[in-house]
Amino acid sequence: MNKDIKILIAEDSLTQAVKLQFILQKNGYRVTLARNGREALEIFRKEKPDILVTDIVMPEMDGYELCRHIKFDENFKDTPVVLLTTLSDPKDIIRGLECRADTFITKPYREDFLLSRINYILVNRELRKEFLTQPDIVISFREQKYVINSDRLQIIDLLLSTYENAINKNQELEEANRELVRIKSELEDRNKELQRSNEEKNQLLGMAAHDLRNPIGAIMSYSEFLLEEDKIKEDETYVDFISTIKETSEFLLHLVNEMLDISIIESGKLKLNLSKVDFIYLVNHNITINSVLSEKKGINILFDHDNNIPDIIIDPHKMEQVLNNLISNSVKFSYPGSKVEILIKKEANLLITSVKDEGKGIPEEEFSRLFKPFSRTSVQATGDEMSTGLGLAIVKKIVEGHGGKIWVESNVGKGSTFYFSLPFSNK
Repeated sequence: MNKDIKILIAEDSLTQAVKLQFILQKNGYRVTLARNGREALEIFRKEKPDILVTDIVMPEMDGYELCRHIKFDENFKDTPVVLLTTLSDPKDIIRGLECRADTFITKPYREDFLLSRINYILVNRELRKEFLTQPDIVISFREQKYVINSDRLQIIDLLLSTYENAINKNQELEEANRELVRIKSELEDRNKELQRSNEEKNQLLGMAAHDLRNPIGAIMSYSEFLLEEDKIKEDETYVDFISTIKETSEFLLHLVNEMLDISIIESGKLKLNLSKVDFIYLVNHNITINSVLSEKKGINILFDHDNNIPDIIIDPHKMEQVLNNLISNSVKFSYPGSKVEILIKKEANLLITSVKDEGKGIPEEEFSRLFKPFSRTSVQATGDEMSTGLGLAIVKKIVEGHGGKIWVESNVGKGSTFYFSLPFSNK
């Protein structure tokens, strides 16, 4: 009857101790806990348990020393001792033999395996009493001598338990390997489904953008035509309405074009038409393009660069998208009357471009949103300008497609600086 069996557990980890206690008590055993080897020895001498289960690594007194105190005491030498170990070194087995331990249980263990070892000990404990202790055996292992004074049955039991542990661990590894193979197969299937869904999404996005582009372009063209008519210009209300139509259609057309860009990029079809380009000229050209918006807000765009910047091999049209987005964003998010600073410098074989504004700044916890499609931060443009939420995602893909990197530094209330690097040699 298990309720008549007293088991003492020596374990300094409260979690491990409670786990062991729960398993054994659930199966009818009476259990006492000790926090270290010294406390366990005191409890052992008072309560005289039927089995001692002890961790090896403990404060005060480790499991080997605790086992030795019990096994070399004539009053307690027949009490079975179970060592809990990771069995990371063959010396663990030899030290177990030295202190006359009865069996090993490796961590982590399964409940059924733990109970099997306890049951084995209980069934065989009467047999041990029939065997006399053999003379000491001296062995050498890894240039160190060990004295083995366990009886033959103890040695066999300990070695069998070690072998059983190894078999058990091997079975666990095989089960884990089968589970990993199953999970890998599931992940591969799900990855294929996601890839199909992503391709369908890009296809639908591209179709929708194509269908929208022509009518939006027509609206913008007609609004431009009407704004040029003298009759309309005489009526301010009409001018305001048509100007709003024109600005909105320009934004929608910009959104559609960016949707097409992101659709192409995400489908893995980003094509770069590389050529040797005067990068300084390209930047100056984009400053001119953005000067209309910057002058409206009274923002001064400053440009400085290292001397003798060589031509760089890039796709000029794609890189113009990058520059136009970063410069226009800096103007949009800068306060009226402030300045935007653009700096280009050489670092080893890299060309580093920075675009700095004096706007609201971006909270650091929102940096991760910046380069994701349709993701926006909490920061609003200072002149209520509209944003698609796609520009920086496209910029990142283009820069990385050129073998470069893009990053941001920002202080809330002081402004932001966007950096991107490009290699001079783009193969």
